Amino acid sequence: MNYARLDWDDLRLFLAIARAGTLTAAAPQLRLSQPTAGRRLRTLEEVCGCTLFQRTPNGFRLTDEGEAMLRHAERMEEEALALQRQFAGNEGELQGQLRLSSSDWFSNIVLAPIVASFSLRHPQVTIEIVADFRLLSLDRREADLVFRLLPFDAPDIVQRRFTHVCYDLFASPDYLEQRGAPDGASDGEGHSLITMDTQFDTVADIAWLRRRFPRAHFSIRSNSREVQATACARGAGLAVLPRLLGRQFGLTRVDVGETLPGRDIWLGYHADLKRLRRLRALVDHLSEAVTDPL
Repeated sequence: MNYARLDWDDLRLFLAIARAGTLTAAAPQLRLSQPTAGRRLRTLEEVCGCTLFQRTPNGFRLTDEGEAMLRHAERMEEEALALQRQFAGNEGELQGQLRLSSSDWFSNIVLAPIVASFSLRHPQVTIEIVADFRLLSLDRREADLVFRLLPFDAPDIVQRRFTHVCYDLFASPDYLEQRGAPDGASDGEGHSLITMDTQFDTVADIAWLRRRFPRAHFSIRSNSREVQATACARGAGLAVLPRLLGRQFGLTRVDVGETLPGRDIWLGYHADLKRLRRLRALVDHLSEAVTDPL
C-alpha cells in the first residue's frame, strides 16, 4: 500500500459506502455523482492494492480487507470529528451554523416558530432544521442538536428532558357524522384507524389502539404524523396524534373515557459543544419558549 497517496476524502467515501451499502446512496452524502464516486473508489482500491468491497446484486459488502480498513478509517474519523468539535466548542462569536434534527411534525409545529424568533434576535446564526424520523448522529457531527422520544444512550451526550407530549384520539367532523364516535364500550367494529407504519408497532399509542379497538380496520399507516393528521382530516379514520398536531389540523377530540399514553421529548448535544455560545443560546431560547407539556 502506498500510504502517501491515501486521501482522507476517499476514506470518507469508503466510510459512506460501507454505511449506506450502495454508491447510489453514498455519493449524495458527499455531494458527488455516482460515476465520480465509483472512479474514486476504484482509485482507492488501486492505492490499497486490494478489493475493499464485494459487488453484489443487493449492494456492496465489505471484504476482509475492507473490514480491516473500516476499523482504521472509523478511528481516523473519530479523531477528525473530535478535533472539529473542539474548535467549534471554542468559538466566541454568536454567529455561524447550527443543525437541528427532529421529527417532521415537531420540527414544523414546535421548533420552526421558536427558531424563527431566535433567528430574528441573532441574524448572524444560520439554523438548518432537518425534519425526518431518521434522526442524525451527534457523534459523527451530522447534527448539533437532536430532539428524540427516547433518552440518549451514547457516551459524551449532554441531554435533558425537553418537554412532554400529550396524545389524544382524533377524527374529522365528516368522519364522525358518517360513522359516529366510538363510545366507552366500543371494540372498534365499523371504524377505521390511521396510525404509524409497521416498523413502529411497539410504540405506545399503537399498542393502545390495538387493545382499545381490536376489531377496527387499519386503513392508513405512515411514519409521518403529519401524513396521519392529513388523512384523518380527510375523513379516512380515527387517529392517535399529538394534541398540538390534532388542534393544528382542526380535528375533533374523541373521548373514550381513558387517558392516552404520552411521550417525553429529549434534547441532546455532544459534550464537545457545551461551550459553543450559539448552541447554548439556542437551547436556552427553546427551553424558555416551551415550559408546559404540549
